[in-house]
Amino acid sequence: MLNGFRVMASAVILGAILLSGCNNSSEPDEAQQEKSPVMNENPDANTVDTQNAEVIKKGVSDVIQSIKGLESEISTEADPEKIQEMGKEISSTWDSIEKQVEDEYPDWYERIEKNLYPLIGESGNPDKDLERINRRSEAAKEDLQLFLGEVK
Repeated sequence: MLNGFRVMASAVILGAILLSGCNNSSEPDEAQQEKSPVMNENPDANTVDTQNAEVIKKGVSDVIQSIKGLESEISTEADPEKIQEMGKEISSTWDSIEKQVEDEYPDWYERIEKNLYPLIGESGNPDKDLERINRRSEAAKEDLQLFLGEVK
């Protein structure tokens, strides 16, 4: 009977020791979370925001370069077919970032499009008004450059 008691007591003690080790989980408890607040942040959110901003900045810079190319064409040869082609290029470049700009910067989106779409439309017009294209391109370029300063 004494041996049975010793075996039983040893089993209870051994079981208690083993069970006390089971309390450690892979998730931090509240004390650990307070000591390490970084664990509670979502690092992917900042990365995505930064990537979106970089995509928008690159796209806006490409649109500005396309507008500068259009202005250069107008000041040198003013080939109507080339002007129309460059207007399509501006439109295509803008289309690649348009939805992101609209979603993330709705006020800027409206402001930019007030000059950009008339510029694109005028470049496709068979009777091109070069003076109007120049005014629209300057205004669109200015809006886009100001917008670049706002993208973070």
